[in-house]
Amino acid sequence: MKNLPIFCFLLMGAIVQADIIKEVPKSQRDDLAGGQTVVKSKDIAGVPWPQLSLYRVVNAPPSIVIDLFTDYGSAPSFTPGLLSAQVIATNPDGTKDVRYTVKVPIIQKTSYTVRNTYQQSGQTYTVSWKLLQSPLAKQSDGSLRIEPYDGDRTLMCYTNLCVPITNLVSGLKNQALIEAKNTVLAIATEAERRANKAN
Repeated sequence: MKNLPIFCFLLMGAIVQADIIKEVPKSQRDDLAGGQTVVKSKDIAGVPWPQLSLYRVVNAPPSIVIDLFTDYGSAPSFTPGLLSAQVIATNPDGTKDVRYTVKVPIIQKTSYTVRNTYQQSGQTYTVSWKLLQSPLAKQSDGSLRIEPYDGDRTLMCYTNLCVPITNLVSGLKNQALIEAKNTVLAIATEAERRANKAN
């Protein structure tokens, strides 16, 4: 899903920041501008793991970031622990069902399927996902939202809420945060590499 026409608006006129930046506490915006990942954690009643939201500025334009996230064939080359990402269905409403295969401790690998939805609101573009099938989770819903930031850069917010199939793995929530941070860093690093290559 490359060269999305929705990004034509990014080429027109001055770009201003939209709404994602308002979610970042003012006390942490300097950290964000300095290249750090800002993490917000929200406890959900009855769920052993918190909902995670990670914010990061990417030194690449939004068009490269969103193309990267929907470049499923290349995803394993830059995403830690990802073995494959395959679109198994493109639905009439434009959503895509994607099967991911990942490395996991002990059982070596597992696969899960999500439905990805693509949306645009103003200058914010969102890829959201909803779990369809997994042997390890009851629920895994999240999104990647991006908006223009300070010229030709991107502000990215990666959010995910995972409900494991059993509470026996609730102690792995710190590992879940580490993996989320690694994923966000991998997306940013690869987007910046592609932006530099294009220049």
